[in-house]
Amino acid sequence: MTPDQLKNSILQLAIQGKLVEQRPEEGNAEELFKQIQAEKAELIKQGKIKKDKNESTIIKRGNSYFEKVGTTEKCIDDELPFEIPDSWLWVRLDELAIKEIRRGKSPKYAEKGSAFAFAQKCNSKYEGIKLDLALYLDDSSLKRYSEEETIKDKDIIINSTGTGTLGRIVLYKESFNVLKAKYYPDSHVTVLRVSESVSPEYIYAFLKYNQHWLERQGEGSTKQKELKPHTIKNMSIPLPPLAEQHRIVAKIEKLLPMLEKYGEAYNKLEALNKNFPAEIKKSILQYAIQGKLTEEFRAQSEEHREDPFSQPNGCQLPQQQSFWGASSLAPTRSAPKKLGEVSRSDERGLIDLSAEELL
Repeated sequence: MTPDQLKNSILQLAIQGKLVEQRPEEGNAEELFKQIQAEKAELIKQGKIKKDKNESTIIKRGNSYFEKVGTTEKCIDDELPFEIPDSWLWVRLDELAIKEIRRGKSPKYAEKGSAFAFAQKCNSKYEGIKLDLALYLDDSSLKRYSEEETIKDKDIIINSTGTGTLGRIVLYKESFNVLKAKYYPDSHVTVLRVSESVSPEYIYAFLKYNQHWLERQGEGSTKQKELKPHTIKNMSIPLPPLAEQHRIVAKIEKLLPMLEKYGEAYNKLEALNKNFPAEIKKSILQYAIQGKLTEEFRAQSEEHREDPFSQPNGCQLPQQQSFWGASSLAPTRSAPKKLGEVSRSDERGLIDLSAEELL
């Protein structure tokens, strides 16, 4: 199992309700969802967000799930990939957002300015958020942006265009903003801001598990692939009670150092497997040239040529040292592995761990 596969296995257990136990005293997601709806209703009243005409509610009847949008209701069993605990709830991701899920504006750049445009290159594949790559916005264009469009602490940013970058996800933290400047998303990234009654880290874990799926959802021509906001809005997400969300996130954070050690061990073993055939071939050739490869056999032959009847029972063939380590002419243990194949069981410390064993 590769490090990425192990990480995805842990995230899968997390969003299926199998990473931590359920606790009745923590309530249920239905109660939590009512709180989120009340929070959004207040924001609508204040004019900060618009009322969604296609508000979704997913309910369970018997063993089936139904979604109600307006006055229309339909069975959505084929859309839901797995069962969830009874205290959880399936919802559309858009129902958890307190800001419209959309991409930013096309920026007008300048040599100097008081604010920056957050572009997809600021969401680096290997280094995470790189704010030093953000370019200045022309101050004359800042009137086009509202305060709500500023990227805020715990916003989730998703690259939404470009082959190789589309679908990449990062969790923004205000601690990254050493300049204490304002950053606005450009037209190539989508920003998701969730309710205060939801853990942004849990939503981020859900999206990271689904990142490969998002990468395949680009629409348009090969060179102009775009991840549309409606694709993100309509994602079905399993929602646990808030306290359980926090425990899931804490468990994932606890496992991260172990995942890093696993990755280091895995990479070392991959390098060993890659170099082992060449190294052993080099050693065998070196021993052959130096005459050490048959040194013991020749010594035994000389001994028995000098005194062929030295054994008590008369002339006997010398016992051969077998490939499997036993002094016999036939194997006494299982057959060896192929030349160049290193057993992962030799590094049992991490390499053979499954996600369940790691927990």
